[in-house]
Amino acid sequence: MNPSASEKVDISRILMRRLDGVASNARVTTIEAANTVLQHWAAEAAPADGARCAFQIEFEDGGRYESHFDFGKPHKRISLAQYVRKQLAALAEPKKARAARIPEEAPVLSLPGANVTESARLALEHYNI
Repeated sequence: MNPSASEKVDISRILMRRLDGVASNARVTTIEAANTVLQHWAAEAAPADGARCAFQIEFEDGGRYESHFDFGKPHKRISLAQYVRKQLAALAEPKKARAARIPEEAPVLSLPGANVTESARLALEHYNI
């Protein structure tokens, strides 16, 4: 990641896998396509079953972001980009402030940075999410 670059780094691919007992995987190249898959999976999922999926976003420069999306929570409109930005914003907060806002299975960032807080801040600034 080049901090002086004015353009944000695009997504290379998004890998998704359902974790609720339904064997479904998807590989897409855009957030919009990921939203479509998630909406389809959410429509099929029974909210009481704790339906969720794991996803990994790979960026063109090799950076990676991994987390989980919970279908059990009500969503007016599914937006993976909004969900990821919200998680990154929480990770970018000081440790005490973010403790209550991050799920027990915290997202995984394979991005440059001295620590998770700095990596999350850099991701928000440099990736096109």
